Amino acid sequence: MNVTLLKNLLVLSVIFTAAVQVFSQEQPSTNKKINFGYSRNPAAKPQNPPAKPNGQTAAENNKTEENKTAQEKLNPETKTEEKFESRSVAQKTLDVAKRASTKALPPTEIYKVGIGDVLFISLQNAPAKASTYFTVLNDGTVDYPLAGEMVTVSGLTTDEIEEVLQSKIKIYENPQVSVKVREYASHSITVLGLVEKAGEKFLQREAIPLFVVKAEAIVQPKAGQITIRRANSQIETLDLKDPKSDEVLILPGDIVEFGLSETNAGNSSEPQFYYMGGDVVGVGQKSFHAGLTLTQAILASGGLKKSNVKKVVIRRKNAEGLLIPSEYNLKD
Repeated sequence: MNVTLLKNLLVLSVIFTAAVQVFSQEQPSTNKKINFGYSRNPAAKPQNPPAKPNGQTAAENNKTEENKTAQEKLNPETKTEEKFESRSVAQKTLDVAKRASTKALPPTEIYKVGIGDVLFISLQNAPAKASTYFTVLNDGTVDYPLAGEMVTVSGLTTDEIEEVLQSKIKIYENPQVSVKVREYASHSITVLGLVEKAGEKFLQREAIPLFVVKAEAIVQPKAGQITIRRANSQIETLDLKDPKSDEVLILPGDIVEFGLSETNAGNSSEPQFYYMGGDVVGVGQKSFHAGLTLTQAILASGGLKKSNVKKVVIRRKNAEGLLIPSEYNLKD
């Protein structure tokens, strides 16, 4: 009976072992992930990015910027041209402002170049920065080589001449030209009479007030009136004691003579004068006495500078106050 029981226990043990093996083979071996109380967020649906103000998306805009940058790399002259154009616009604006300001200025504050003036012309952005003096010729032009032709400058201000030269110079990009007047020789007046410094004077403006002429010529205290003979033959007589006379404008070509007032003109005790100019040693005002000859007048002026001088011109006032010339042969 014990043997039978042992056999039965052995059989049950074998069956149990086999059953365990079969059960373990039927279980899935896949490892499952564990979720601790929350689920994974669902994948966000792709959305179109907001459009830029110009209608492009961010990606398109970035691509456009990249293309622009690439284009600038391929064409490095693009930015240079834009800068040059910007400078050109600024320069044109400045030129317009200069012209407007020049037109608004009174004649006492501007100067228009004329025949005989000497100009100093400098090209600032030239490699050697060459600067040269140029004389305005009788036809009103200067021979400026870089312009390629004769340039008319007479009647223009230095600012206007700069503009003309800049437009004609082609060998330099955006030429920077500077023009200055070094010698004034075209705007002349003649000062005569009771002054310490008589003779020809050159103006540095289109007109100057009378008080400037008085200061430079040093008018003598006994002078009481002034006679102005204009280039158009008009004659003006002014009382020097009138304060308004100081503001009268003197123009190129005028003859300004300082004399005695009408009340003192007939006083025989007042000294009289004549004036010498030209090729004599001593020019200016000389004392006059009755019976003075032309030879004596020349000798009183120190004599002639040149021995080959053949003629002399005497200018005398007529009844209208105009200077009438008379020519004489010195040998006679």
